[in-house]
Amino acid sequence: MSGFSADWLQLREPADAAARNPALTEQLLAWRRQQDALSVLDLGSGTGANPRFLAPRLGGAQHWRLVEHDPALLAQGDALLRRWAAGQALALSWEWQAQDLARERAWQDPSDVQLVTASALLDLVSSAWLDRLARRCRDWRSAVFIVLSYDGSIVWHPVLNGDEAVCARVNRHQRGDKGFGPALGPAAAPTLAVRLERWGYQVELQPSPWRLDAAHGAVQMALLDGWVEAVRQLDPDADDWLAGWALTRRRLIEQGASQLRVGHWDLFARLPM
Repeated sequence: MSGFSADWLQLREPADAAARNPALTEQLLAWRRQQDALSVLDLGSGTGANPRFLAPRLGGAQHWRLVEHDPALLAQGDALLRRWAAGQALALSWEWQAQDLARERAWQDPSDVQLVTASALLDLVSSAWLDRLARRCRDWRSAVFIVLSYDGSIVWHPVLNGDEAVCARVNRHQRGDKGFGPALGPAAAPTLAVRLERWGYQVELQPSPWRLDAAHGAVQMALLDGWVEAVRQLDPDADDWLAGWALTRRRLIEQGASQLRVGHWDLFARLPM
């Protein structure tokens, strides 16, 4: 499974929190009010951004199982959660499971799971992996709340020649193997919605775009660097035009004159009562 640095996860966390679809979050909270103590399975937990965002909103007694394969992220995430939780008045407990989600053994059955969550994960996985996820959620009869899955749209302002070419190549790169088999990339969230509906779920899919401006210069710059590298990996000959495009983009970001919209999907699914 492809990894991400703790620095990148920390940098993107405020942008993720601002982008989450509020109507879909409210649907989750309405569902939560019908539950007692809550057992949550969080997939690809990174440093624990999902419980930090959701636990105060969900309220009540909660136990989170946080699945993360990277030992460094797991250690940092546990330390961050402990410091964060010390300032919260929550009936919250958690455990970390050091497992690679790309491997079948990671799917150990937590028989009491009521909610399956993940953030910025789905676009990395394959069709077969989504089949397993949907089937397991149905076996557990759990609700599903998976957010910030990339939808394939990258819109810069001001517009430059090369924007569409970069986006097209980034989306090709997204469909490469990220450790789970050929990734679905931008098609992942709609695909999961269809799979869950086939298992009898009521599914809501809503947009949750990043809207990045001058206050998010570091995030924009990190995205730019990552996308330029992805284009070069796919198309080494692209550097004839890519270098000039990237230089102009960097200057705009440094001047505070760049805006960027990156599309995502949030998904909430539950079985009928």
